[in-house]
Amino acid sequence: MQTETQNKMLQKILDQGTHVTPLDALKWIGTMRLAARVFELKQTGYPIDKYVREVDGKRVTYYFKSSTV
Repeated sequence: MQTETQNKMLQKILDQGTHVTPLDALKWIGTMRLAARVFELKQTGYPIDKYVREVDGKRVTYYFKSSTV
């Protein structure tokens, strides 16, 4: 799958208000490189933020569309 297509799919998911983890990205858009896709979207000016939680003893990063005020 092309990177541009993955970026568009990720942007669509984030626009819906959904938080995305690396496992979600693998299942939903077929990428194992969520952080790279997030970086690329940020470079275009798309507002993305993240938070980290511990789930079952593992650190999981959640990416979401940040509000533009």
